[in-house]
Amino acid sequence: MSHILPFIDRVEELKALTDWCSKSRHLSLYIYGPEGCGKTRLLKEFVSRFKEIYGDRAIAVYIDALERESIEKALLSTPGLSLALDTLTSVIDKTVNIGASLAEKVATILEKVVGAHRLKNNYVTVAVDDVASALGIDNVEWYVKWLYELANKLDESYRPNAINFIVTTSEGFSRERVSRHGYSHAILLWNLSREAFEEMFYKLTPLHNVNFEIVWNTLGGNPRKLIELATVFNWNLDNMMKKYTAIAREIVEKIISLGLVRELKMILEDIDAPRKKPSENMMKLTRILIEKNMMIYVDWPTLTGRDLTIDENVGIGKAYAWQVPIFRKTLEAALKSIYLNS
Repeated sequence: MSHILPFIDRVEELKALTDWCSKSRHLSLYIYGPEGCGKTRLLKEFVSRFKEIYGDRAIAVYIDALERESIEKALLSTPGLSLALDTLTSVIDKTVNIGASLAEKVATILEKVVGAHRLKNNYVTVAVDDVASALGIDNVEWYVKWLYELANKLDESYRPNAINFIVTTSEGFSRERVSRHGYSHAILLWNLSREAFEEMFYKLTPLHNVNFEIVWNTLGGNPRKLIELATVFNWNLDNMMKKYTAIAREIVEKIISLGLVRELKMILEDIDAPRKKPSENMMKLTRILIEKNMMIYVDWPTLTGRDLTIDENVGIGKAYAWQVPIFRKTLEAALKSIYLNS
């Protein structure tokens, strides 16, 4: 079964990116959201459509900051835009991952690989995917400041019609780091809507006994998890639950060792417990679950401008949400298993 699917929905998100890139902002657009929510697919689609929007004045480059070995896999550019890859090969740092090195060579990519002469009077966008994972969360603040200064420099030097940088991450705490400075504009991208997720569900040709409602309440619109269910687990949700319960068990054991079981039970009951019943222990547990990419802060502007709809079934609260509902279910299952067997 192929997991390469047609691009589904995200009409409002594409429009928001188009609006953002229509003029120079200097601030990088910092998109954060659940792992597997579709940030990569959205950016690649936007870059591939950039020429449809701006015609011959379109210059867009996508960088996969997590790609380890291949420049060709790490880079995607506007159709018809030739890149001087030989030049790029000579300047990248061979001691680190290719993608991470490319993320730090944005200026070289634009001035030498794309060509400085192409920047004047054109619409220029560079999207760097998964930057926090590639460079490390401690380097995120430096990176967005550097992009801010680079945007100003390139704008003054080459006078493009617009120049913008888009950066993505799944690391929830990186949003906290970058939003306290004025060098970027942090924004939330969420999982697919129920309608779009259902469309994707049927395009993956589920087995006849697989119930969409159960899958929706377990995966909550997360495209990557749906593809994993279809291709890795052959639509066997029980086996998928077993895998994630084993992962959750290690986290629960740590939580027990720290004496935070009471707080975990409160969050499992109500994802907004950290806001409603704040305490030192509650904040300690919240930090653990965010660092593990299990929950995420959502009381924040979204890319579409629409607030998330509070939904108890899929674990979306006012302030916090489970990145994917399966995390709540498996944490709960792991906690029960540990106490039953103790």
